[in-house]
Amino acid sequence: MPVPRIHADQVSPKSKSFASLLVELGVTHLVALPDNTSAPLLEAVQLEDRIRLLFATREGEVIALASGLWLGGASPAVLIQNTGLLEAGDGLRGTASRMGAPILLLVTCRGYAKSRAVGVEPREVKITRDVLVRPDLDSVAHMTEPTLEAWGIPFLHLRDADDLTPVKEGWAQANREERPVAVLVDTSFS
Repeated sequence: MPVPRIHADQVSPKSKSFASLLVELGVTHLVALPDNTSAPLLEAVQLEDRIRLLFATREGEVIALASGLWLGGASPAVLIQNTGLLEAGDGLRGTASRMGAPILLLVTCRGYAKSRAVGVEPREVKITRDVLVRPDLDSVAHMTEPTLEAWGIPFLHLRDADDLTPVKEGWAQANREERPVAVLVDTSFS
């Protein structure tokens, strides 16, 4: 899917720092399924000639593409939303994890801010029927971390767009342990 070209002055400094870090780490491809939170990051990445930006139609396809790129000698990263992470489970289990593909999963956190706005920390709530049907909560916020744990995917939190240390650590861990590692992008880059 062609992406409209943008100018560098349209991209936030925080997003530019993020894209520059991916280049510094050696990411060759960013495979993504865009969402509102990832849009500023994707705009910055498209300005980087050293990273090829690829889009997919489903998150499972994102994982398969990234795994194939790695198998072919590339160093891909993935950018998806936590709702799509749940859809990508079989690709993670049966392809990336099984192959030992060191893929950095950058996962935007839908529902986290909404939960915190009503005084509920996403990780600290027990998932019950009452939580799942509450109209003031987005259940994916409460399922993201337990799902990653169940799948054996280590994860870190990126809560401050000015401190990209979790991205560096996630990349290093994925490569050191030869497996996917998630960084939960729980901040805005606008």
